[in-house]
Amino acid sequence: MRFIKDKNQIYFDNAKMGPIYKELHDWKISYEKELYEKKSSLRKGHQVFFMELKNLIKRFFSSKKSDVMLSNSFTSAFQKILINLKSDLKFLCVKNDYPSISESIKNLNFKLVELEYSNDIENEIKIGLYKHKSNVLVISIVQYIDGLKLNLDFMKELKNKNKNLLIIGDGTQYCGTEKFNFDESGFDIIISSGYKWLHAGYGNAIVMIKNTFFKSKFLKNNKSILQKTFEAGHLDLYSFGSLKFSLFLMEKEINLISAKIKFLTKKMIKGLKERKLLSNVKNDRLIHSSIFNISDEDGKLHSFLSKNNFIVSNRGKGCRVSLAYYNTEQEIKLFLKMLDKFYHSTLNIETPESELLP
Repeated sequence: MRFIKDKNQIYFDNAKMGPIYKELHDWKISYEKELYEKKSSLRKGHQVFFMELKNLIKRFFSSKKSDVMLSNSFTSAFQKILINLKSDLKFLCVKNDYPSISESIKNLNFKLVELEYSNDIENEIKIGLYKHKSNVLVISIVQYIDGLKLNLDFMKELKNKNKNLLIIGDGTQYCGTEKFNFDESGFDIIISSGYKWLHAGYGNAIVMIKNTFFKSKFLKNNKSILQKTFEAGHLDLYSFGSLKFSLFLMEKEINLISAKIKFLTKKMIKGLKERKLLSNVKNDRLIHSSIFNISDEDGKLHSFLSKNNFIVSNRGKGCRVSLAYYNTEQEIKLFLKMLDKFYHSTLNIETPESELLP
């Protein structure tokens, strides 16, 4: 996968969306050309295409014992799940999680308890379930603001001890970063948009559902109705073709992708810790994603980095930085030097340019 990057830019915001890679870019162009030439006949055999895509998803995420459905985004898929659930359920989620989670639950008038965001998020969940007697837990595997990553062993144990708890996970900031076995996980449902770590562009999302869900007390409609809710009308071959193309390439490279992301993450953690810029939420945890949030309440750090060709985002009260497969150790070194330059300038300490630039 050869990512198309402006040589003058450093892309540190895959948590929003990263650059396209050349192979997918070329496929998209060839698809448009084929659509122009074949017109509507291009959809011939679309049923086989979607069957192949679902089989690829099952293979990629080890979800062969589960069901796969398709949607165009996490939010639309989550809302479709919600409208098929019984109205008397009580939900539990975490404050500051992806806003579509709580907003969708509230909009459909379900009962909702929002836990305080904590460094010890797993313990907060455990206490919250005991205290509030919730039926449904909805949570992102990786938090979009600061990259806190759930302990997946904890989630598996939680499910084993709470068989009557429905666990729905947002995998959008996680799926594609490492090998994941959905069938053996603690989640009943995982939804993931494809435009971030699956590098598949907009308009596609994966929904994995364990078969036990269809026999549970939570569902007010049957499996057939749920599937029609998701896949009514025509699914876009262009968007899902991009997803299929990316999954096919990533399936061969997922171990390399995971190893590269973990390597870069360790380098970034080390550099941020040395500068005392790693938040307490991350500092005390053994599990890290490749997403970081550096305190930046006035937005000056974000502005400084943007002016110096780093692509980052304002999230929460900080500047969010995220690392992907296409990033390099050299880019991290440049970033850390740029942080030194920024903090030296705010303290009015002059640092020779020779010490800051490569």
